[in-house]
Amino acid sequence: MTQRARSSRLGPVVLAICSALSLSVIAGAASAADAPAPMSPEDRERLLAEKDRISDEIKRLMERGIWDGVERKYRDMERLGVDLNEKDFLNGAYAARELGDVSATHERLWRALKSARKEPKDVVDWLWDIDNHYGRVELICVPPRGSTLAISEMPLDPYQRKAVEEAQKKVERDGIFRGMLPAGKYTFTTQEFTVQAGITHRIEVSTRARRHGLVEPVIIRPDDAGAAATAGGAPSTQPPPTPEGPAPQGD
Repeated sequence: MTQRARSSRLGPVVLAICSALSLSVIAGAASAADAPAPMSPEDRERLLAEKDRISDEIKRLMERGIWDGVERKYRDMERLGVDLNEKDFLNGAYAARELGDVSATHERLWRALKSARKEPKDVVDWLWDIDNHYGRVELICVPPRGSTLAISEMPLDPYQRKAVEEAQKKVERDGIFRGMLPAGKYTFTTQEFTVQAGITHRIEVSTRARRHGLVEPVIIRPDDAGAAATAGGAPSTQPPPTPEGPAPQGD
């Protein structure tokens, strides 16, 4: 084979290799451009100082019982992008509990447990209490106008009562509630259902469809922690496992 023939056959191969290399270089440059720039020591020090300032504000607001202010400051602290510690997550959990947001309380308690150097018994017990007295619900009413949420018997516990009242406000305002409610019997617009610990309840009510005779049944989907309940056994009484393994158990 002549030198000219070999060159003509190698030409497309070389061109393809060069094109692939060019694309990889461009892709690498794009990835580098999308990646966040490393934080300088000065920027990190500034953010940590801001975190300390917000922590002091949260402490003062907690002492005065201004929980909506604590919640706002906690969210400001989260947006800083710096690591939070066990105390920070606990303060956020206290605020969420006072505002009736049990789902956020639960999530922040798990983060506090994960960040703790030593297993905090009070956090484990608090998580255990939520897992054994609340169930997750997703309520959707279409259209939202006229949607209501009623409970057959209002809880005596003030935090459980607050959770129900906040859910009722969201349902009346938006026709939607996603979160956790105390175990009990409820009526969502026209649909009756029972909240059970460890079970997720998803209920969608369409008043327009009901007027045409289309009634969608309650949809109950078990949580991982509530699989035993749907299998005919008792609901799980232990906190769900963490990504690293089973959660510590309360006494």
